[in-house]
Amino acid sequence: MVKRFPLPDLLKGFAVFLIVPVHILETFVDYPGRESLFGKTLLVLGGPVAVPIFMMIMGYFVALSKKGTFHNIYRGGLIFLIGILLNIGLNFHLLLKIKYGGLRFDPLQAIFGVDIFYLAGLSIIILSLLKTIKTGRQWIILSLILFVSSTTSYFNEILMVTDRNYLLPFIGGGYSWSYFPLFPWLTYPLVGFLFQQKEQWIREFIERNKTTTIAFLIAVLVPVVFFHQFGFETTIDLSQYYHHEFWFILWTLGVDILWVSMAWFVVHQFNEFPVFVFLRWLGRDITVFYIVQWLIIGNIATAIYQTQDLIRFGGWFGTIFLATIGITLLYDKIKILNIKTLIKI
Repeated sequence: MVKRFPLPDLLKGFAVFLIVPVHILETFVDYPGRESLFGKTLLVLGGPVAVPIFMMIMGYFVALSKKGTFHNIYRGGLIFLIGILLNIGLNFHLLLKIKYGGLRFDPLQAIFGVDIFYLAGLSIIILSLLKTIKTGRQWIILSLILFVSSTTSYFNEILMVTDRNYLLPFIGGGYSWSYFPLFPWLTYPLVGFLFQQKEQWIREFIERNKTTTIAFLIAVLVPVVFFHQFGFETTIDLSQYYHHEFWFILWTLGVDILWVSMAWFVVHQFNEFPVFVFLRWLGRDITVFYIVQWLIIGNIATAIYQTQDLIRFGGWFGTIFLATIGITLLYDKIKILNIKTLIKI
C-alpha cells in the first residue's frame, strides 16, 4: 500500500478546490463579474496558495522519490504528453469551431498553451537530472532558485520575439498563451525539492526552538500583511500573475509559509473533520479531478466564453464541481475493480 501524507494531501485538496472556481470565473463570467469584489477575491484565493503550493509539493516528492533517474525522466515526459492531450481535449469544441465553423483563431495557441501539466513535466525532468548531482546539490538548488526568481524579468523581455514561436513560451516571456512557463514557475518545485533536502534539520530546529520559530512566523507575517496590496494587485492581474517576478515570488513564499503552518495545525487538531477528510481525498485524486474539470469547463467555455452574469456563477460552479466529483469517484471505483480483478487472476 502507498504511504499517504495527510498534510500534502490536504494542501493539494485546498489548491484544486480553489482552482476550479478560478477557471470558471476566467472563462465563463463577463467583465463586470470578473472585476467585482467577489471575482477579485476568487482570484486572490486561487493565487499564492494554489499552483505554487502544488508545485512545491511536487518538487518535495520528486526529491523524496527512490525511483531511478530514467524512471523519473520518463514520468516527466509522460506528464508533458498528458498536457498536450489535455489541451486538445479541453479545447476540442474550440478546435472544431476553428476547422468547421470558420472561427479565426490559431489552434496551436490552444494546443501548446503552457498549462500546469507542461510545467510539471518539464520540472520533473529538470529535478530528476539535479538528483544525479552528488556533491553540493543543495547549494546548486539554492543558486537555481535565486537565478530563476531574480532573472525572470530579464527572460520575459528577451524571449519575446516578433515571429510566432511555440517553443520559447515554455521557458518564459509574456506570451498570452503561456500561463506557467519555467521562468518564474520553476522556482516553486525547486523550493519544495530544497525543503525535502533540509526537512530533517528544519524539524529538529522547530522542536528545539519553538519560541524562535514563532518569532520567525511573526517576522514573515508582518511583510506579507504590509505588502498585501501589491500581492493582491499582482494576483488579480492574470498577465502579471502568470509572468510574475522576484518580489511577488518572495511575497508568495511568505504567504505559503503561513498557509502551510496553518494547514499543519489543522492536520494535527482537526484531522478527521469531514471537510478536511474530503479535501484530503481531493488531494489524493488531484490529477484525475484536475483533468476532468478542465475537460468540462474548457468545452463549455467555447460556447459561452465570458458572457455569463456573476449571478450564474454559483449554478455553474455547483454543477461542474459535483459532476467532476462524480466522474472522479467513478474512476476510482473502476480502478479498484480492475485491481481486484488482477488480484484474482
